[in-house]
This record gives sequence, structure tokens and C-alpha cells, in this order.
Amino acid sequence: MRRRLGLALLRRLRLPVDLALGWAALAAATALRIRFQLPLTERPLPRANAELVREATLPVLLALAVAMALTGFYEAARPLPRLELARRLLLAAALQGAGLVTYFFLLDRPFPRSVLLLHLALAAAALYVWRWAVQRLDRPPARRVAVVGTGPAARELARTIAQHRYHGLSVAGHVRAPSDEEGEGGEGGSGGAEAALGPELGGLDGVCRLLEAGEIDDLVFAAEAEPWRTAWVGHLTRASRRRGAVLLLPGPFDSLIGRMRYRWVHDLPLIEVVRPEEWRLRLPVKRAFDLAAGSLLGIAALPLLAAAALAVRWSSKGPVLYRQERVGRGLEPFSLVKLRTMVEGAERETGEVLATPGDPRLTPVGGFLRRTRLDELPQLWNVLCGEMSLVGPRPERPGFVARYLDEVPGYAERFLVPPGLTGLAQVNGEYDSSPQNKLRYDLAYLANWSLSLDLSILFRTAKIVLTSRGV
Repeated sequence: MRRRLGLALLRRLRLPVDLALGWAALAAATALRIRFQLPLTERPLPRANAELVREATLPVLLALAVAMALTGFYEAARPLPRLELARRLLLAAALQGAGLVTYFFLLDRPFPRSVLLLHLALAAAALYVWRWAVQRLDRPPARRVAVVGTGPAARELARTIAQHRYHGLSVAGHVRAPSDEEGEGGEGGSGGAEAALGPELGGLDGVCRLLEAGEIDDLVFAAEAEPWRTAWVGHLTRASRRRGAVLLLPGPFDSLIGRMRYRWVHDLPLIEVVRPEEWRLRLPVKRAFDLAAGSLLGIAALPLLAAAALAVRWSSKGPVLYRQERVGRGLEPFSLVKLRTMVEGAERETGEVLATPGDPRLTPVGGFLRRTRLDELPQLWNVLCGEMSLVGPRPERPGFVARYLDEVPGYAERFLVPPGLTGLAQVNGEYDSSPQNKLRYDLAYLANWSLSLDLSILFRTAKIVLTSRGV
């Protein structure tokens, strides 16, 4: 308990300590310039100019906080290797410097350039030492997890826990759910399940005893209690989109889940599973936001788009823009526009194939454009035309959609809204995340939509562009 409180305090201190180190670096840079003549300077800084630095302390610290947030230092993330930590901090310093130069230029405020450069260097060095120490100390205590279920979702969860130890979780074993078929567990039957999920814990009575004894910390339900219900919802979503809602009479476990929309029949609560009429009211608000924000982003992105287009033109043969059929709202097809990142005719022989990290079909410039998401900039035109939204489920190609509609229960629900330039799955998932896992994020977005959520996803997308993460 004492260790958990210490880690919680350490996380809360990240921003205050960052700002304190930034202030100390600014003070040290000013003192050094007053006392010494640095290379490429004519003389020490006059003491009168130190007042200019003091007056700009607040903008300098604010720019530092924003730059650190944009490079992902205030989110719960995996520990960074030393080189990646240094790269992120240098990127944060560059963003802070660019922001301050713009601020001083637009407001016509003088500021000693040598002090700014020295501050950025000292702050980056101090933050590196501090952040490395935080990573060494900020290791969550191990928690033992029991998984209920032996199906594909349960095995995926167990493998993910085993591969990403920094979450502080370990699988202590599993419990077979009543809905699991005998021998289910993938290749090797129950043996295959044990390889990923650990030993069988003796059913409900066994896991209760382990919880009471403190030998298990968490219990994760990864089994579908009623698979038929999930499959039905996927078909009913398409059938009810224009007619009405699909509702569920919840059991006790369903009622514990928050952020749901209820109706009542006398004293019986009903959960709205499919509610297309609610999105018909939300869509005009979302469209107005797309037009306003999309126009501003389009104007701001023009220089980047022009530079990227020139790089595509000069680096490989073929057109600069690439059009591809995708599936939009209501399963209607549209033509998506993006910068070409692959060699011309990349799918001439293979047909529709998902891109993979390190795909050999990518051009050298195309690989960079994909990592930085610059190839997606032309899709702002799709947003302005109403075929896409700034935020929503990512549009898929017709062949994949046809397959996922048959294989992934509930997949049709994601087509209640226009597809997005970015989405909740893109800021939380990995590039090769499964369609089932991306759908979980898409449905969570549909159920919890708000303009503040869209703004949050756009801000997190900016961080992903800067740090080259996400899907």
C-alpha cells in the first residue's frame, strides 16, 4: 500500500517537477549568459536584459508543459529506452523552441536568443535525468490475474499480458466458463489453453477461495456468456438502422456497467443496444464541428501537404495522389484520397492486402509519410465533402468489410457514423491490432461520443504523429 501511494505521488509530481526544472534551467541559462561570453556571442548578457527573461518566464514554462504533453510524457505509457527518451525530449525541446519563437515574433517581444538556446539544452538534460529516474521507480506492483474463459479473446488477453510486463500484471491461471465448449482453447485443446492461460484454477469455488486468500488480485471475464446474443446484435444492427432501437433486459452483471442509456417498462430497466435515432440528432453537431475544424486544419496543413507531394513526385514514378474505394456511413462506398506511399501497381497481383510494418511495397518516402501520418492529409478533402469525419471509425476497404461483417459480431454498428480521419482505436491500439479489438474501441466511441471526446482524440492524434505510434 505504501509503495502504491508513493507511485501515485510520483506520477502527480511529474508536471510540477518538469516546470521546476524548466524554471531552474531558465535561471541557470540567464546567470551563465550574464557571467560568460558564449561562442557566437559578442559579449556577456547585460544585466538589464535579464528583466526580459523574467517577464517571459510564464510563456516559457507554458510552452514547456505543452511540448511535454504533445510528446506523450503525461500519459500512462510503456517505459522508453534511453535513446527513445532522449529523442522524445529533443523533440519536445524543438517544439518548445518553435512555439516560443512564434510567440515572440507575433507579439514583437524581444528575448535573448542565446538564453533561449541555452535554456532548451539545460532543460532537456535535466529532464532526461529526472525522467529516467521516474521510469526506474515508476514500476507498478505485480498483480496476479485470473482469466474467466478459454476462447480466442481470453487467449489474446493472456498473451498480451505476458508480452507487456510493464503493466505489472501476470496471469495466475484460468477458469473455464460455462459457455466454453469442452476442449476449447485453440491448437492443442486444453493444453493449448494452459500454455497461454496458465493452470485451471478449479472452477468457481476454486477461484473464490484464491480471491479470499489473497492469492489472486484481479478477475477478468473474457468469455462471452451468450454468444448467440452477440451474433444476433450484429445482424439486427443492420436491420434496425432506419427503424428503431434494439434493447436488452439486463442481468445483474450487465447493470453494473456504467455510461449506458436506459429505458423503463414500468419497473423493468432496458438497455438501448442500438439507438440510431440518437445519432441522427448528433450528426448535425458533429458535421458543423468537422466543417469548422477541418477548414482550419486544411489551411494550416497546406505547406506540409505541398512539401510531402513534392517528395512523392521526386522519389518514385506514379501519381502523387492515390484514390481507393472505402466503405462509409450506412455501408455506402466512397473514394478516399491519400498521398501515394507504395510503388505504382502494388496490388496488381495480390489484390486487397493489409499493409504491414516494414512492407516492402512502401517507397522510402512512403514509409516516412506513413510513420508521420502525412499521407492522410488529403483526406481533409473527404471530411469537407461530408464523406468522412475528423474523428470516427477508420474506413475499411469493401473486401475486408464484407469479411468482417460475417466474421466479427457487431461490426455493422460502426457504420452508424461517418468514418474518421482518426479514431479511438488509432490513439489507443497498435498498427496490427485485430479487427475485433479495433471494434471494441469503435463501439466505445459510439456509446460515449461528445465534442470533448473528439477534441481529446485529435490532441492525442497530434501526439502520435509526433512520436510515430498508433495504428
